[in-house]
Amino acid sequence: MELVTAVIGPLQTNVHLVADARTREAIVIDTAIPGLPWITGELGARGWRLVLIISTHGHWDHTGENAALQAWSREVAAAGGPADMARAGGPADMARAGGPADMARAGGPADMAPESAPALAAHVGDPGLAVVAADGRTHRPDSSGGAEIAAHPADWYRLLDPQPLFAPFPIPPCIPAAELAEGGVIRFGDVRLDVLHTPGHTEGSVCLVAHEAGILFSGDTLFTGGWGRVDLPGGDPDAMVASLARLATLPDGLRVFPGHGSATTIARERPWLEMVARDRRLPL
Repeated sequence: MELVTAVIGPLQTNVHLVADARTREAIVIDTAIPGLPWITGELGARGWRLVLIISTHGHWDHTGENAALQAWSREVAAAGGPADMARAGGPADMARAGGPADMARAGGPADMAPESAPALAAHVGDPGLAVVAADGRTHRPDSSGGAEIAAHPADWYRLLDPQPLFAPFPIPPCIPAAELAEGGVIRFGDVRLDVLHTPGHTEGSVCLVAHEAGILFSGDTLFTGGWGRVDLPGGDPDAMVASLARLATLPDGLRVFPGHGSATTIARERPWLEMVARDRRLPL
């Protein structure tokens, strides 16, 4: 698995590009404005083909470029696919000035361990992108016509009808088509991401775990030394307690890449996570 991260936008969102080293397929996690130039530039420079756009939850700083990026991916597909990606830019009416305030690169090819998710058992070896539900139902987005947008269904309404709190610019609506739900798996090439439903910040917040690579994408559920706000619409302190307590059960060695701020590890966060799990409340 290959990973590139940039810090983008007024709320300093961590935008992650995750790619499979063998197939050169890639997904993007949390598209903040003005991230379109950086995302498309990295895809082209690295010869990666975008197959899925993921929002860990429906807040504007994690969905803002979804519509523009999907439109760009459709243009690339219509122009001939990955071979033309390095020459393709965003449409003129989508181009935005600016770029990442900072950028950090992490990761590299990772050895893939044997399958760990039961939902994948019947699908090992299947070609192409698949979003597998806990019961084994498989959705295979057709990325030949551009990348689909994926989020938890409980947050789809936020993508369809954005209500940006404090956003300094309009947030375009987008149409999610792939469901990220508890117990599901995202699979492309040799990359496996398990979906954990972790409500609290919003109703449909999710975390994604790449067990083989030892990485957790925690969205706005878990930060270094803290957690996402629970006082915004859809926030729920009790749900956040349950979600954090669940993350406390994950292996110490997992590296955590949050939606904002610096990376951390489960081991580093474990003392206060276990306190939340024990006391069943958020620290004051």
